[in-house]
Amino acid sequence: ADLIVRRVGPTTEENIGAVLVHALPFETVDSDCRGEYLTELALSLQADSTQTAAGPAQYPPVKVQILDTPIENAMVTAGSYLYVTEGLLAAVESENELAFVMSHELGHLHHRDPLIALGRSVVWITISGLLGIGQQMPSIAPNMWNLAELGHSREQERAADDYAIALIHTRYGHGAHSLSFFQRVQADEVDLGALNRVAEWQHTHPLTRDRIENIEDTFEANGWELLGDITPLPQNFGCRNFEPCGG
Repeated sequence: ADLIVRRVGPTTEENIGAVLVHALPFETVDSDCRGEYLTELALSLQADSTQTAAGPAQYPPVKVQILDTPIENAMVTAGSYLYVTEGLLAAVESENELAFVMSHELGHLHHRDPLIALGRSVVWITISGLLGIGQQMPSIAPNMWNLAELGHSREQERAADDYAIALIHTRYGHGAHSLSFFQRVQADEVDLGALNRVAEWQHTHPLTRDRIENIEDTFEANGWELLGDITPLPQNFGCRNFEPCGG
């Protein structure tokens, strides 16, 4: 599945993405001028990749949409559709941290992670149907597959962070304020002590603490500054159309 997916061209990927977008169970926010700001930021970050070791972006132009949910999150699908939630836009406090989150998602597009996930799902569904998994085989079989996929996803997350680090340094010349979002997430997480490693094993993302340390270590290893000026967001960015919330 991985080998086939990597041969899919940008036009075919866009066609696949267009089909997926119509099938996704999300409500998008329409007629919100924040979308223009987000699209300009995403396209600018995409263009910045030419100045990094990753080279020019090989994925279609980014298309940004806002999801109507208070959950703080961002995601991408095949075809370069980048979704950010209302919750995320209300939570971010600077362009630096918003740009890092978006750059991380661009990293997934660069590595073709959405297409790879789609290809693996199709293969797994086909194999499951042929073997009768879930009906005639023990439940441990799909569970083992899920754990293998979780490990692969953690590698993808770290690779996407590395891509984001390079984009952020290219754009701002430093990594200051880029990690503020993750630092707030870490502050809300429960410290499980020795059980943290068990928790990480069960999830697709690295632990937030480890993620922050890895990002900081990568900046330091490249000799890149973690101190610098903050780039503010437009006024009332957390509210639709930049209008005062509740007004």
